[in-house]
Amino acid sequence: MGLPVKLNLYEEALLDALPDGEAAEAIRASGLPHRRVEAWKWSDLRTVLSRLPAKTGVMAARTPREADSEVLALPEPVSLPARLAGLLGGPAGMFVLKAAERFTLDVSASEGASHRALVIEVPAGVSAVLHERYALDAGAFANIALDIRLGEGARLTRIIEQDAAPEAVLVVTGTVTLASHADYAQTTLGFGAKLARIETHITHPGHGARVRLDSAYLLAEGLHLDQTSIVRHTGPHGVTEELSKGAVMPGGRGVFQGKIHVERAAQKTDARMNHRGLLLGERAEIDAKPELEIYADDVACAHGNALGELDAEALFYMRQRGIPEIAARALLTESFLAEPLERIEDEAIRDALLARLRTALEALR
Repeated sequence: MGLPVKLNLYEEALLDALPDGEAAEAIRASGLPHRRVEAWKWSDLRTVLSRLPAKTGVMAARTPREADSEVLALPEPVSLPARLAGLLGGPAGMFVLKAAERFTLDVSASEGASHRALVIEVPAGVSAVLHERYALDAGAFANIALDIRLGEGARLTRIIEQDAAPEAVLVVTGTVTLASHADYAQTTLGFGAKLARIETHITHPGHGARVRLDSAYLLAEGLHLDQTSIVRHTGPHGVTEELSKGAVMPGGRGVFQGKIHVERAAQKTDARMNHRGLLLGERAEIDAKPELEIYADDVACAHGNALGELDAEALFYMRQRGIPEIAARALLTESFLAEPLERIEDEAIRDALLARLRTALEALR
């Protein structure tokens, strides 16, 4: 049995704020997640936070209305950050979405550590949109956990926009539980931070339920974005489709970890995962780990992953027609990254995200 680690000032401050229990013991034993933890090997939260001010910050989570009720604790948090959010963020506000509701969640955070937990429930038969936007001040560590529940036949479109935050840390942990015939579609547009991690855990019941996880990311120098997802199929006749595309400038780092787990009872599962990355210079880095873990024998499951550079022939073709190289590279990158965003059904949201991506590309010229 190994000795407890020597805690840094950030971890000691967390311990002072935590009640005795499993979370406190986990920090005493091994600290915050770091590169020797398999699930965090490319996103060393412990080291990055040790370089930020060990103080308490303030998180503002602006919503269009008051919570319908409060929940004292989230059920079985899936990770240490989610546990911290539940313990240190106070009672979790619970929002029960109404038919056709477009629910916005605007999160900002000041310098220091801040935590929040929220519950989003979509009742049976209801269709709604959840639109999250994250913007952080320098020196902030914003840690938020979302418990999302879909009833039978419910449908939720979840849009996540994450601003570039060069000197901040963001961890968003979503736990999604679906009932039969529910439909969950998640699209992320991310620009990274000193370290940003958007983690999604989905319990998929099969029985006609469908999941789509899409993302596009564009990372400038010094920015890091980790997108981790685990979809657990527990029943038959379920569908999951994932498409992630990213482009990283020299000095940036993208991380994609996707796992689809198919239990023995989940026969007739149809699950597909695809990640594609563009390296826009010699010092750009993308780490990818797509996984299938299948215990059923009657399924259609596949995954793909590819990393590369811009098409030299296409770039040459555009330059021959008078388009400057910088503009040509931006156009090709935009065309590549647009595909996940173009799958958003809501036209207004789709156009807004495509315009935001275009603006970000223009800023990198």
